[in-house]
Order: sequence, then C-alpha cells, then structure tokens
Amino acid sequence: MNVKIDADLKKQAQELAKKLGLPLSAVVSGFLRSFVATGEITFRVDPSVRPEVEAELLALHSAALTGQWDEFSPSFDNGSDAVAWLRQAVEAAE
Repeated sequence: MNVKIDADLKKQAQELAKKLGLPLSAVVSGFLRSFVATGEITFRVDPSVRPEVEAELLALHSAALTGQWDEFSPSFDNGSDAVAWLRQAVEAAE
C-alpha cells in the first residue's frame, strides 16, 4: 500500500509508535482493522506531563501528606475564609 503523507506527520507518527514499541505499519494496520470492524474512527492520545512538572507535583503531594503544606496555604474551616485568603494573596502578587 502506498499512501502520501506529510513528511513531518510521518516522522512524528514513527516517533510515537517507537515510544509505544511498535512499528508504524502495526499502527496503520490496527487503525485499518478497527475502521473495517466498527466503521468508526477514534483518535486519542493520553495526556502526559513533562518529567519536571511531574516531579514538582509529587513533591507538593508529599509535602501535603506530611503536613508541610502550611508554607503554601493555611488550613481553613470554611469557604469564605479560603476565598478571602486567596483574594489577599492575589492582591499581594499584583
């Protein structure tokens, strides 16, 4: 089968397939099999987070679990106190 595809698109598809441990031909065959079986086309890429962002989120999660979160935000007993604190923080940052 010969199919004309934009060179950049082909390169990106090959790189993603390689990350998944698949040759691009397997990806194309899989799409075609699914298309024939269901008559539908579905496109999906699971979102991913950059490694440095993931590390920061994990550190913040750990800090919250160990009670170190107060350096970022105090605890509140009600929503109005939380909103007031947020408004004050935004005003201070401006």
